[in-house]
Amino acid sequence: MHCKAMLASAALAAAVSVMATKAAPVVGATGQAPPTPSARTDSPLGKIGILERNRKTPPARLAVYLNASDPEIAARAAIALGRLRNAAAVPGLERAMRTAHDAQVKAAAAFALGVIADPASSAALTDFALHGSPPVAAAAADSLGRIGGNQNVTALIAVLYAHDPLVRGKAAVGLAEAAFPNASSRLDVPLQQAAARALGSALNVERDEEAKWRMAWALSRSYAAYGSSMLRTLLPDREELVRLFAVRGLGKLKDRSLSTSVRLLARDPSWRVRVEVRNALAGVRDPTVVDVTAPPVPKSDMAVPKELPTSAPFGDHPQVAIVTNKGVIVLELFPDQAPYNVDNFLHLVDRKFYDNLQFFRVIADFVIQGGDPTNKGDGGPGYTVPAEQNPLEQLTGVIALGLDYDGKKPLVDSGGSQYYITQSPQLHLDEAFTTFGRVVKGMAVVDAIAPHDQGDVKTKSDVALHVYRCVPVTPQSADAERILRTAEIGYDAR
Repeated sequence: MHCKAMLASAALAAAVSVMATKAAPVVGATGQAPPTPSARTDSPLGKIGILERNRKTPPARLAVYLNASDPEIAARAAIALGRLRNAAAVPGLERAMRTAHDAQVKAAAAFALGVIADPASSAALTDFALHGSPPVAAAAADSLGRIGGNQNVTALIAVLYAHDPLVRGKAAVGLAEAAFPNASSRLDVPLQQAAARALGSALNVERDEEAKWRMAWALSRSYAAYGSSMLRTLLPDREELVRLFAVRGLGKLKDRSLSTSVRLLARDPSWRVRVEVRNALAGVRDPTVVDVTAPPVPKSDMAVPKELPTSAPFGDHPQVAIVTNKGVIVLELFPDQAPYNVDNFLHLVDRKFYDNLQFFRVIADFVIQGGDPTNKGDGGPGYTVPAEQNPLEQLTGVIALGLDYDGKKPLVDSGGSQYYITQSPQLHLDEAFTTFGRVVKGMAVVDAIAPHDQGDVKTKSDVALHVYRCVPVTPQSADAERILRTAEIGYDAR
């Protein structure tokens, strides 16, 4: 072992030892007060935040900011109007989408219409999905999927052949969400079959890796029953995510005749693909043994970053270290996308709320979840914070706020302290959950966090021993959306 690696391992071991002996566990969920917003209340962005967090705000009070000369303020107002989920905001957002000069504002308005999900906006969104500039068309396609319905699926099939790969990828995601069994409106079977054929045809000719894996995800999530032949064709694809979603889709069919094809990937170089192979084979009681051991944590992920005082300014994209018993995860937070959720997370971090809490829910190739003071999944800080849905996709390594559920439906404004970190793209969670940061170091640690049976008293769950604001270990991300996309496939396809 190199000297630096030994020092890093020793530093983590020392930190773990101190934390294990000195840090007191959090008990109960009372005594916490909601955070004070960090944005100045006399600034336009601060005023927009105040209005947005009151879900009973009349949309007209926010709509005045759509006319701001600063595109950042106008776009922020559009997103805020969407978060109100009030159909009375639709006319103003449609007007902004049509008349704003800045593409950022147009795209924000298109996204916000999808958050409201009023079918009345479908015609305007279809127009921009087919004819808008790429950022606006992509946002409009995503929103059509959130609204769903036969008419919007027909439009998305056409958008699937757009010139820009970002738009094609978003059209595929929209097709998946519109047709998922839990969607608000069920699609006609012939239309489901037509969408599956369209995705298959698009996959046959797609050369952009970002668009291609999203198409594979869509086929796997909502059209596997009609696309098994194409999913089998995708199994040897060079792109990891395409193989992953191909296996996942075939696994949903629980068809033993497909096991031979799936078994060919039992030794795939990707840990995530092997997890899906294991799951698919287990679904048909195939006894094939698949090694799903996560990759080893590199020594560099044992290094403990320098701690910042809690009085230090947050900065544009503050970073937070989660020191676990497996290594160190470093997060970069996005207050420009989810300001109050970032305020809330840092508020709890500074109070050491998260120290010594378990990762109580771990599902391989899905998420690791922590932040519950009861370590059972039903605890919180004693208050809730409003959701801040934003255009960032839930790609690999994002952190988002956990929510309560009513049956199978997430309760949008029910988040508190629980958070999860994704181990692979979870695009279906974009609709309700708030993405507020990403992993910039320690993704191997995220993958090493292991599932634990709460009834097993002989072994212990993996634990977040100490969570704190740290000196940045990577440069600030100027473009969070681009950084996330680039990290997913290893390079910038744009």
